[in-house]
Amino acid sequence: MPPVRDPASQTWPSAIASAGCAHQEACGHHASWSPERNERSPLAWSARSPGRAIPEQLAELLVDMIPGMKGAELGEAFQRASEQPPVTKQSLSELDIQNIIQNIKLRHDVNFDKGLSFRPNLDGPKGQEKRRHSDKYWLALVAELELYVRLFQGTPPMCNMEQAKWAAIVKHAQRRIPKMFETIHDVLKSLVPDRDHARVDEHFDVPMLMQEIERGVCDLVKRAEWVAILLKEHCAPMRDVYVDSMVQSTKQGVAQNSSSLVIAGLRELLGILEVMKLDVANHQIRNLKPLLIEDTVNYERHYHLDRLVNKRSKVNIDAAQKWWASSVRRLRHRCDPTTKDVSRFQLEIFTQAVVANLFSQDASELPDTFYLDYERIRVLKSEVDELTHFEICFDMFAQCLKDWGFNGPIPAPAQNQLRTALSAMVGEGTSRAPHSWLYHSEALSLEIHRQATLLSGRPFVYNHHDLQRANVQLRRALQEKFSTYSVRGRNAFVPLVSACIHKHFNSSPSDLFSHLVVPAPAPGPLAQALAAPSVLQQSLNTFTPLDRLVDVTQRVAHIVLLHWRVWGSIAYVVDEESCSLPLANSSVEESPLIHAPRPRAAQSKVLDFDGEIGGGDLA
Repeated sequence: MPPVRDPASQTWPSAIASAGCAHQEACGHHASWSPERNERSPLAWSARSPGRAIPEQLAELLVDMIPGMKGAELGEAFQRASEQPPVTKQSLSELDIQNIIQNIKLRHDVNFDKGLSFRPNLDGPKGQEKRRHSDKYWLALVAELELYVRLFQGTPPMCNMEQAKWAAIVKHAQRRIPKMFETIHDVLKSLVPDRDHARVDEHFDVPMLMQEIERGVCDLVKRAEWVAILLKEHCAPMRDVYVDSMVQSTKQGVAQNSSSLVIAGLRELLGILEVMKLDVANHQIRNLKPLLIEDTVNYERHYHLDRLVNKRSKVNIDAAQKWWASSVRRLRHRCDPTTKDVSRFQLEIFTQAVVANLFSQDASELPDTFYLDYERIRVLKSEVDELTHFEICFDMFAQCLKDWGFNGPIPAPAQNQLRTALSAMVGEGTSRAPHSWLYHSEALSLEIHRQATLLSGRPFVYNHHDLQRANVQLRRALQEKFSTYSVRGRNAFVPLVSACIHKHFNSSPSDLFSHLVVPAPAPGPLAQALAAPSVLQQSLNTFTPLDRLVDVTQRVAHIVLLHWRVWGSIAYVVDEESCSLPLANSSVEESPLIHAPRPRAAQSKVLDFDGEIGGGDLA
């Protein structure tokens, strides 16, 4: 019994699925069409609509060849899908060592993520769109194989037509598979040592491969097995299972004359090559990380200065200078004017400005100089908003307990229980909708009321009037008192961040990474200071867990220190020798803090970077 034909239930074999025989007739691999198939096939190519483009006529041929929705789907994919593979040598070139070293976003991000690595970016709407485009591309390859069968092996033969017309048809039919083989060839050569390049050239000679396909003698199984041996010589052992799966898919595709399985094998092969390239790049990042981190400030200063001087920067220096002048004008009175170190005084103002932005409720933006940290600051701002909302809820919880005669400290288990319940209602992290606290205020107030009742030893009785009043109180606090809580949080966080910055003022970038990113096995002096009741009660008066408080503090301090070292003398302040410390009662206009050289640059906003890496992802 002949094997089942895919995608249509016919018995003719794929032109590419030969086991390597020199003569198809000798192996029974002739391309005879069943009577039903011949009745559906077009009488002659010339009988088709002569005014239509060749790709459109080829898509129509697919619809005639394969009945039902499958033929229409293949025809549409053949016409509409991208002609380039989802992974190409060019897209993977971002993983080359030279491009890694010159990637400013990666070199900056590596300071903040101990697990930074490249990975395919398939998350979110953008990732879903990539999947859809990828699926359509591979379906188009199945369609292309189906066309090869009809064009090169079908009856009546089509190659007897006029030579120029036949050449044009073949050219349009071979839209993707030659490019796929070229991609496999190029990526393979980039992964293996020079000694193996000649073998890659021999096995993936694209013109020769296409000739073999046209004649029906292409031995894909042999090539798949050879590639498997080569890959296992150079890839990590953990990838062997994927290599074996690729070979198995190819064998099944050949044995069953299944275009879909043959293409599945090619898809797996390209995926393996991408993963191997990622493995190499991530290995290089791990080895280079100490050097990249230590050279952060030097590299970024030279990078930005070069682009500013040559007018290639998208950073608006004038806007950054105005932001700095405004920050000095607003915040200098909050800083200690008696310090003898002007650089520390300037840094203190800068710290105040960054923390104020995190707690700000208006739409004010940090200047373009922060473009490499925009995402980190956005996440921090979201977390700060979350902490502020929790403070409002816990203050209401404490007030309920006080009203019901509970005057002792709130036990940690009770705090954790309430925090867990509230988090489950509004959702945690940056995925939470901005107004979810107000939206869920009724459920939140009910839970606060219920847990306060139980902790105070009173029986919980559902009273609609009391619960409605609690909901009104919570909504009023969330709407009217949020800014008050934000100011309180800002005033509490500034000294904590300043203390962390003071501690690490002279630390190298590598030391900053070690102390502010890698979790310490035990709380350091800052954490111990934060744990002191006097600090918590007098400055923060917070219910925020200590580890969360320290984490946010250190992340803000890390951003501030690196940013100031890179941009301080470029965009904000003059050299230390030329400025004197402003007195507390001096005029802002006379302050040297707001005067600095202004390299001219483009006035547009900085462009978004699409290189999604690690904590970001590789597109």
